[in-house]
Amino acid sequence: MSSESELSEREKEILRLVATGASNKEIAQALYISPNTVKVHLRNIFAKIGVVSRTEATLYAIKIGLIPEAVRNEIQIDRPSTAENDGAATEEPPLEARVLPIKGAGWVALLVLVLIGIGFFRTRGFNQGVVSPANSGQRWSQLADLPEGVGGGITERYEGYLYLFGGEKNGKLSGDVFAYDIIQNLWEEKATKPTFVKNVQAGALGEKIYLPGGELADETITTQVEVYDPRNDVWEITTPLPVPLTGYGLAVFEGRLYLFGGWDGNSYRDEVWVFEPDVKQWALQQKMPSARAFMAAAVLGNKIYLLGGQTIDGVTDDSLAFYPNRGKDDPTAWEQKPPLPKGRKNLRAAVLADGVYVAGGVNQIDQPITDILRFNESSGLWEVLEPPPLLVSADTALAASQTRLHFLGGTIGMRAAAYHQAYQALYTVVLPAVSR
Repeated sequence: MSSESELSEREKEILRLVATGASNKEIAQALYISPNTVKVHLRNIFAKIGVVSRTEATLYAIKIGLIPEAVRNEIQIDRPSTAENDGAATEEPPLEARVLPIKGAGWVALLVLVLIGIGFFRTRGFNQGVVSPANSGQRWSQLADLPEGVGGGITERYEGYLYLFGGEKNGKLSGDVFAYDIIQNLWEEKATKPTFVKNVQAGALGEKIYLPGGELADETITTQVEVYDPRNDVWEITTPLPVPLTGYGLAVFEGRLYLFGGWDGNSYRDEVWVFEPDVKQWALQQKMPSARAFMAAAVLGNKIYLLGGQTIDGVTDDSLAFYPNRGKDDPTAWEQKPPLPKGRKNLRAAVLADGVYVAGGVNQIDQPITDILRFNESSGLWEVLEPPPLLVSADTALAASQTRLHFLGGTIGMRAAAYHQAYQALYTVVLPAVSR
């Protein structure tokens, strides 16, 4: 086999993700590249390290120390079973050699790519919108705490790190930025955000993370858009928003930043603004079916989900799907989805595999909602996850990486917590195979 030093940093990151059981599609989503680019990288990686399958690549990653002990423990050897395969094996590089029998005596570990753990608790026989319990077993773990307690922070994934921006501490806005090394389970402090705001979202475009608008400490709504460069740990300012906005929904889709609705300090908005990073301009894409703010947005496949929020009539349970690639005047660009079990605003959303996860938020009378939900797109059902060991508060930050959901910080009573809990949403199962 070739030396580890021959692999680029990008190739090492992809190899780590392969070893956790991520499919090509999931790797592409995690690294903001296309599935075809993942396939090209995998061909090169397989050739460099002299393997012909994802199983052998996983064993190689473990051998050279790319996978820490904490992650290795999640890859379990088990007896052969009839467990379903999600078809991801077809995403291996198209090498003829991969059909050869595995050499060597005895049993070897055969990786069955991502078995979606949530598939074990998918429900049947319920009408759309009905909540069904998720029997999720021992999925929760506690990871390295935040350097400081913080509530209401916002998250974004960039390469091998989760970034947590701002939030509130002891009732005051914060500009702290913390970066979590997913592989090493370590936090680092980064350059402080210049403007302290709340009720914003973050989106990664190219090699930059954008944080538009927000509400200042004096309740002024700003148009300023600040941009963080994680490679150089510096901040800059780009083209301001066309209107002051806070509490909007934000999503990154095919290299563009989509911003939905929001609150301008006087009224709820119904515009869909799109930011083009190449020309650094905001453009009005179209109007939403109704004005809304303090919602969550999440990209799943070819659509953007908009969940909950607040309208002129109060907190809503409404769920919409927006199709960015459909025409501006196409009525099918918006599609109604099964509503949330309860109306909630200031909620957080994240996507893993084929599920949209929701946590946090408050109801009509500002009472915290502690249920953690998953929307099963294939069945049209909202499912309740097993509660965590530590309380997930209304302003806990939510992020997705590889096979896990991360729940960061939150305000418990009057105290900002430094909790970092992880939920194993996807499982990698290793089965033995007989050599011939």
